[in-house]
Parts: sequence; C-alpha cells; structure tokens
Amino acid sequence: MLTVFFRSIITYIFLLFIMRLMGKRQLSELQPFEFVITLIVAELACIPMSDTSIPLTYGIIPMFTMFILHIAITKLASKNHKFNRFLNGVPVVVISPKGIDHRLLDKLDMNITDLLHALRAAGYFYPGEVAYAIMETNGTLSVLPKSAFAPVTPQDMQVDVEASEIPYPIICEGSLFSENLLLTGVTEKEVDDLLEKRSLRRKDVLLFTVDRNRQIYLQPYVGEAVVGETL
Repeated sequence: MLTVFFRSIITYIFLLFIMRLMGKRQLSELQPFEFVITLIVAELACIPMSDTSIPLTYGIIPMFTMFILHIAITKLASKNHKFNRFLNGVPVVVISPKGIDHRLLDKLDMNITDLLHALRAAGYFYPGEVAYAIMETNGTLSVLPKSAFAPVTPQDMQVDVEASEIPYPIICEGSLFSENLLLTGVTEKEVDDLLEKRSLRRKDVLLFTVDRNRQIYLQPYVGEAVVGETL
C-alpha cells in the first residue's frame, strides 16, 4: 500500500510537470491533436499508479514521449501552413449576411439546435442579430453582431475614459501580499488604516485589490463589497 502511495505521488508530480510544459490552455481551447495527447497522457499516468507489477518508468517514459511528440507537432504546424490545416482544420463561417449555411452545418455534424445553443452561450438569443458566426477549429463559436446590435463603446459615444489598470491583490483570505504594495504605490499603513475605518482586520478580508489609480475592491467575509472607491 505504501508503494502505491509513493508511486502515485511521483506520477502526479511528473504528470503535473508535463502538463505545465504543454501550456496553460483550458480544455475547451485545445486543438484536436492536443486533446488526444492529453487523453493518452492521462491514461498512461493511471496504469503504473494502480499496478505495482508495472515498473514506474513504463508510465513515465511514454508520457515524456507524448510531450516530445506534442512539441514536434506544434513546431511543425507553426512552420507548415498546409500541415496545420490538415491537423486542425480551418474555421467555418456558419452564419453570414445571407443567413445560416445548412450545408456547412451538415459537414460539421451540427444541427440547428446545436447552433442555437452555441449562439446563446455567446450571448445572442436571436440569429437575426448576428452578421457572422464562425466555428473555430477548437469547437468554439465566434460571433460578430450586426452593427445595430453591437455593444456601445465609449468611442461610439465620443466619451473620454481613463485607461484601464490591472488590479493587484493586496489581501487574499486574510493574507497580505506585500510584494504587490510596491506595484501599486500603496503602503501597508494605508491598508491597515482603511481597514480600521471599516472596523476590519486583515483576517476579516476575503479579497482586497488596488490598481495603480488607487481604486479599490474590498470584499470582507461578512458584509457587502466596497467597489469603486479610491485609497
């Protein structure tokens, strides 16, 4: 039993290392060949963990081989456009200004119900609002709405707005991230003073962020969030 325990830990660490090297894509963003390799690696990891009669290297070596194969295919696909098209396919325009192309839907093994579901997931409940809808090679649907239904931007309204800034977490679940104080120009005393004014201590804070404009987001464990105030 102890052997299985340590074999599982070693396999997990190696698998985590391999997946980390393969990148940070979410499962829904994987290309077909990446998804296949991920499934194979997951299966290879299970075999030596549960069967102690199989040497651990019989799982680790094939996993490392899949990683090398992944790198080789990725590099080749990035250099060879034809191979990339063969491997991943091409985006397909399923909705154009002329309407829905049912022939392309058939080629994708999709029906109207599938298309409507994908449109709703993209935030569009009425196909008439869509100028173009493109089925990407990873299975996601990209939607370009008609001009009349596109979200209004500050540029459309000719309104000047401040540039967006990244909010840096200062306190997460009661712990202070002192390295982020330097990035925002906020001092530890300013943070504590703000909390004291609201009768809070650090351990009472679920999340506290500050951006370079000194705009805060403060969410205590108990009570409502403070949004939009400046420090």
